Amino acid sequence: MKKETTNYVRYAWLAGLGLLLVVALVDLTVHHHAHFERDGITIDTMPEFFPVFGFVTAFIFVLIAKTLSIALKRKDSYYADD
Repeated sequence: MKKETTNYVRYAWLAGLGLLLVVALVDLTVHHHAHFERDGITIDTMPEFFPVFGFVTAFIFVLIAKTLSIALKRKDSYYADD
């Protein structure tokens, strides 16, 4: 049964990566308008800006969550009766 589970996980990864590839390729065909062009900021018109921006912000959120988990960690005996 474990081998079947690993096959499903492999298929899920492949499907996710395939979907990511399709979305990235479609994003290359879309014309993006600059949101802050009046201020001279046109970085959001670069190809693949939004996927990279999403990845970087998700990575930052993971780092923040890991830091908070270390800062808020309790001892194993925190709820034990003394």
